[in-house]
Amino acid sequence: MNFYFDAAKILDRLDAKHGSVKSLLSTLPEKSRKRTAALVIETLKCRLDDVLRAFVNVHTLLLDKPALAEAIAAANLLKEEKKITSHSLALVLVHDLLLSGGIQAGDGPVKQAILRHKTRLRGEWQRLKIKRGAKTDGEMALADDVRAGRSWAVQFPLS
Repeated sequence: MNFYFDAAKILDRLDAKHGSVKSLLSTLPEKSRKRTAALVIETLKCRLDDVLRAFVNVHTLLLDKPALAEAIAAANLLKEEKKITSHSLALVLVHDLLLSGGIQAGDGPVKQAILRHKTRLRGEWQRLKIKRGAKTDGEMALADDVRAGRSWAVQFPLS
């Protein structure tokens, strides 16, 4: 479960602008660095905040709210479960539950808190997919981050 707490701490520090993804990941033990990096980056793909919108200069997007955050809010997860202490922790746990096939941690109170809302979270996720016209979970992540579908060569042509 420490893996999820580390990932949530990195997301919180990124929100507070206390470093880059690479610098924050370098503070972790090397044996868990790759796994945590994968979770943090995949979770960030399903988030789109105002900073990214300003950076990309996109005025009209399909989304007004990140998909994972909207599913968490619709399920009232943070209001009903006291064990889930931060929004970032909820993001990484719900990401793993919905998009990675399940929470990869031992049985504990935080995991049980998420699993109590599993059906509701999956229902909200399906409702969001229908609302946004996405057929797969991958399309939801691509819809959130407009840069995810482009390659480096397309963004910055050599000529």
